[in-house]
Amino acid sequence: MKRKLSRREFVIDNSRIGLGAMIPVAFPEMAKTKESRDAAKSSNIENIKNEVILQGRRNNQAWFEPAVGIIPGHANGLPQVFVRATLLTGDDIGPQLYLKTDDLGKSWSNPVLCQNWYKIPLEEDVFEEPWFGFFYHTQSKTFLALGATHFVQDVGKYNGGIHKKEKHYRATGLNRGIVYSLWDPVRSDFTPWKRLRLPEDLFLGIYQNGQFHENKDGSMLIPGYYYDQGPYSKVTVLRCNFNGSDLEFIEHGNLHIIEESRGLHEPSVVNFKGRYYMTIRHDLRAYITSSDDGLHYNDPKVWHFDDGEELGNYNTQQKWLKHNDTLYLIYNRKSDLNNGVFRSRAPLFIAEVDAENLVVRKNTERIIFPEQGARMGNFNVVNVRDKESWVVTGEWLQGKFEHSKEGQRFWIGWEDVNYLQYIGDLLLARITFK
Repeated sequence: MKRKLSRREFVIDNSRIGLGAMIPVAFPEMAKTKESRDAAKSSNIENIKNEVILQGRRNNQAWFEPAVGIIPGHANGLPQVFVRATLLTGDDIGPQLYLKTDDLGKSWSNPVLCQNWYKIPLEEDVFEEPWFGFFYHTQSKTFLALGATHFVQDVGKYNGGIHKKEKHYRATGLNRGIVYSLWDPVRSDFTPWKRLRLPEDLFLGIYQNGQFHENKDGSMLIPGYYYDQGPYSKVTVLRCNFNGSDLEFIEHGNLHIIEESRGLHEPSVVNFKGRYYMTIRHDLRAYITSSDDGLHYNDPKVWHFDDGEELGNYNTQQKWLKHNDTLYLIYNRKSDLNNGVFRSRAPLFIAEVDAENLVVRKNTERIIFPEQGARMGNFNVVNVRDKESWVVTGEWLQGKFEHSKEGQRFWIGWEDVNYLQYIGDLLLARITFK
């Protein structure tokens, strides 16, 4: 067995995976506790295998907040799988590139910077740009990039003002739009993005990397936001029609708010056994709610394990995975395995959900990606075939680590972070089921 590297050795030696662009990751073996052995017995998960899609540690890059989607039955009965990721150039900022595979990840296309996902230049070096997730609309057999715009400003103050530097930008009168772009299989490219039209007095947004749902009538349930002048972010669900070319807003559901910290963020919805569930991010904890119709949800409650302990997820998204008759939640949480990673965003866990009682079954918890000195709290999920699902995440070296001291490279003097480096791989976990 290979010697397990110390944290200092690991972070310094960022070339631990330098043999190719698509190879299995030799993660250190995790200690097998009684809980993990019990989970293996009770879970329907047979195996979890980690791979690298894009090299970031080796190439001094960071691939962030990936989206993933499929076009089913593309060739030889296999789906065509798309991944969109941000190539970080700053704090949550960078160009959006996509890549795809036709052979379930045996080979990948090169990352593409789509010229139809363009920015719109505004005054004072401000730019409006789209952020996209992916969704396959079954009724129209159309693959969509669906998301929202945000604003960045080139402040031009890096290295004495001679180098480009972008930052997030907000100002009164600048409203984010809901946008979409369609995959054109003939041109093998996405179409120029368009805006969803909303009533003039209604300001809604969506979480571009959330999980959406298509109803039997072809209408779409899209979790998002209700914008007003209040200090707390509100979440809701939009219902839209799609005819194969245009997205049309119909209505939105009830509003949900937690009047604490910044409010609620990054909702994802799933339909499971005829009922709808929504998991929601909050700065201090994670929330869960359910609905009969997918639009009107009960008051959110804090996520807990089935033994009464709070889940421990905070200021980080969660996602659903549905396989046959089992519903899973994928999440980060506070644990002894965090080892200083920012916001406890490693390891990444998966566990079964008791959908009737809205709790996580603790003894089914397993690790998808172990902790490797990088935050992995931005990820997405897709079912690629009957017994295989994928989780795709990006890394970003950030945390409070013992090895990081003032005066060393990448040292940061923050209360909760003392090391920050924009490098990390784009990772794939293949989850196979029994």
